[in-house]
Amino acid sequence: MFIEKLKSAWPGEHIARVRRSPLLSLATLNQNLGKIIIGLPMALLIVYLLIFSHPRYLSESTVAIKSSNDISGSSLNVGLLLGAANPSTAEDAMYLKEYINSPDMLAVLDKQLNFHEVFGQSGLDFFYHLPKDSTREQFLNYYRDRISVTYDDKTGLLTIGTQGFTPEFAEQFNKAVLKESERFINEISHKIARDQQAFAENEMLQARARLNTSKTQLLAYQNQNNILDPEAQAIAATTLVNTLVGQKIQMEAELRNLLTYLREDAPQVISAQNAITSLGKQIDQEKSKITAPDGHKLNSMAVDFEEIKAKVQFDTDLYKLTLTSIEKTRVEAARKLKVLSVISSPQLPQESKFPNTPYMIASWLLICCLLFGTIKLLLAVIDDHKD
Repeated sequence: MFIEKLKSAWPGEHIARVRRSPLLSLATLNQNLGKIIIGLPMALLIVYLLIFSHPRYLSESTVAIKSSNDISGSSLNVGLLLGAANPSTAEDAMYLKEYINSPDMLAVLDKQLNFHEVFGQSGLDFFYHLPKDSTREQFLNYYRDRISVTYDDKTGLLTIGTQGFTPEFAEQFNKAVLKESERFINEISHKIARDQQAFAENEMLQARARLNTSKTQLLAYQNQNNILDPEAQAIAATTLVNTLVGQKIQMEAELRNLLTYLREDAPQVISAQNAITSLGKQIDQEKSKITAPDGHKLNSMAVDFEEIKAKVQFDTDLYKLTLTSIEKTRVEAARKLKVLSVISSPQLPQESKFPNTPYMIASWLLICCLLFGTIKLLLAVIDDHKD
């Protein structure tokens, strides 16, 4: 229908031109494909590199996390003999890597370096410009693109790279990261040490309070019963009773000897009998102090006193144990303290690392050529189907 209308309106030569126009446009596109797919993008890239791009400098440092426990013989294992990193330091290195890429690290560094002002001075390089009104997420992503942290499993080393539009800022950026990283590692190990020390000191204070209470009970019992040591006094009383009993036996033997040649009403006999009677009463009196039923007998007091004394001794031993635990905790915490060892300090770069002009041109040219080949093949397939 469209062709018939053209016949009525235009001469035949115009109609033939319309029919050939798709083929002509396809041929034209095929001829200019190289300019469009390769020439134009390469020209835009070169214009960007020559006019808009701003040089970026890279400062690198290498660090390792070490502790005094790493050099002890007990920490050796098969992995260390084969050259692998210590598991504890590898774990700390992973913690540090995550912290360096965290918003907390960004907040600390931004206060010191003012990233918005520094990275906002990118000139005409709109690709690497940090807007002042960027969101927290955009700011964090921009920061992570300006810093790189790589971990080597074999050596246990962390390589930290920082970028800046000036060599001085790249070096300053890296030094600030190292300083905050050292504080982070020290804080981890010291916090554990402080917690352990605080726990040991708290246990020591509780044990000391228990010991003071036990001593107070012991003194109160001694003052209440007006006795220093019931057990010792009971032993002394028993010894005295045994001595008196021995004297009584001796005096009874002497009395029997007197009765062999004197009458019972003789003065010597009567005196000996009175002495024996008095000695018996003394023995009964001393025995009553030991086992008297009035609640003040020495054997019962000795049992109660021994229980209180045992409690004081137990609390004393517990207090000594907590003091030993505090010292042991202090030594163990000092042995496990970790430090950030700087293997390679950040240097002031003299040559810009980015943009890598040869790499970008080669990569972009390769991409354009691949795209050109793909479209060329597609147009050839379409041309074959037209025929």
